[in-house]
Formats: sequence, structure tokens, C-alpha cells
Amino acid sequence: MAVMSDLEAQRRAEDRLIEYATVTAERDRRVEEAFAAGLSKWRIHKLTGISRTKLDTILGTVPRGSKARDLPR
Repeated sequence: MAVMSDLEAQRRAEDRLIEYATVTAERDRRVEEAFAAGLSKWRIHKLTGISRTKLDTILGTVPRGSKARDLPR
């Protein structure tokens, strides 16, 4: 079994962080596409772990029961 050098370990860690940043940057677009395709906010929440309030922010929707006075100005 080969031992990974410190430099190799650092490069691998950097590559994984870049991959994470790339996928995360596409999150909002992917959520919007899923919602437009007919997935419910509940289903998107269950599949992604994104909170319902964050989904409302991404999708620009107002949760049921919210009033205009409750929204940030």
C-alpha cells in the first residue's frame, strides 16, 4: 500500500474543495430546475437537506401563512 505524501494529500484536499465549490455554486439553478420540473419543495428538501426556508428564498416563494408584514424589506 502506497503512502500518500503531504503534497499529494494537500492537492487531493484542494481538488475536493474545488469540486464542492463548483457543485454548491450550481445549487440554486438545480433547485429551480427541479421545482420547475414539478418536484415539490418538500421532495427537494428531502433529497437535498436544504431547509424549507432556504428553498423559499431560492425559489422566491412565500411560505403559506406568511403575511406581507413578516417579509424583510
